[in-house]
Amino acid sequence: MSLKTVVTKRVFGFDPTKAEKYVVRSVVSGKISNKKLLVLVSQICGAHRGIVQQVVAGVIDAMVNMLEEGMSVELGDFGTFRPAIRAKAADTRADATANTIYRRRIVFTPGEALRDMLEKTSIQSYSIPDTDYTDGTGSDNGGHNGDDDDQNGGNGGNDGGGGFIDPAA
Repeated sequence: MSLKTVVTKRVFGFDPTKAEKYVVRSVVSGKISNKKLLVLVSQICGAHRGIVQQVVAGVIDAMVNMLEEGMSVELGDFGTFRPAIRAKAADTRADATANTIYRRRIVFTPGEALRDMLEKTSIQSYSIPDTDYTDGTGSDNGGHNGDDDDQNGGNGGNDGGGGFIDPAA
């Protein structure tokens, strides 16, 4: 597996000279739907897709309940979720109230399995074509230099080769 990257030209708003800079950024090669993920987990675990769906829904419900109580939720080697807020600074203690909170969020800290995956993953560079192919003179390969790793539903081709087979179908 490799992380796909491209080099993009950027102008940063905080730079008073508005100089153009080049930044390496990651490219997401696709998105797997919840249904396909449930089927994949079902195939890996040998459990019926409906059971996997119930377990995942139960985990999400339990996580929401615990996060609402202000607890962090650890999912083994996957990682930890915790509730957090962003608030504006106040000059006095009396001014620091709930009204200064401007954002509520969930912070995710990857666990050992995800950290290991990131450390072991190679980097693969792609280029963005300079030509606009919308006039019909060519085909836009999406900046993939002809390597179409997205042919299996956007999951990088790691579905066992032949696409997803729904055992419940």
